[in-house]
Amino acid sequence: MMLWGPLGLGITMLAEAAAKEAGATFVYVSGQEMLGKMDRMEEAFAMAVREAPSVFFLSDIDWLCPRAGASYEWGPGNLRGKPPTFADLAFTERFLSLLDSLLGEPRVRLVGSCYRIDVVDQAAIKEKKRFNRKVFVPPPSPADRREILAIYTRQMPLARDADLDAVAAKAEGCTGWDIENLCRKAAILAVEEGSGKSRALPLPVRHPVHHPVAYPRHGGGYHRIFREDCPHHYSF
Repeated sequence: MMLWGPLGLGITMLAEAAAKEAGATFVYVSGQEMLGKMDRMEEAFAMAVREAPSVFFLSDIDWLCPRAGASYEWGPGNLRGKPPTFADLAFTERFLSLLDSLLGEPRVRLVGSCYRIDVVDQAAIKEKKRFNRKVFVPPPSPADRREILAIYTRQMPLARDADLDAVAAKAEGCTGWDIENLCRKAAILAVEEGSGKSRALPLPVRHPVHHPVAYPRHGGGYHRIFREDCPHHYSF
């Protein structure tokens, strides 16, 4: 299956947790690190078979198998075009053939991830022997963000009037990765102020701390791509 959504959602941890629950070996490959290194890619596929039963997790499928003319552009004024480091056609074709080689390996479960499903070559998805099922992992909801905040502030001495519900509501578009960074920045600011306690976590609107991966103007884009995508491959 293919898991897709903004960076910083913990998709890799989700796949690893599934492997552990199933009692299978977790074999992880970073797609970006494999670009131009087909020999290492082939070694990773061989390892997945050798370590079976295994969950073979391949990240950045949109880098390894990009759709022709692919672009990360969200709209006018936000020009994030195709990175020059995307795989070339020869690499993609060899990668697809390696995926097909796993068809006869029933003890290897293939899981991939990507940033945007619309950037992936459909040849990697439509074929039943490849990534024939998709799971959309959306940006966190306010309730999700509140739970993530509780995790990252569990060991932090917060002031009595610190309002995590308000922080969660204002942190629209932030992923778990972003919220972790916010909490770390809050701790640093508390130390700098000499209080030792964080009264309110810093937010992008108040402190130029970072640029959330799933910033609000992009959040709707992920849901739009999901709505326009073929629903058949989301039915299990």
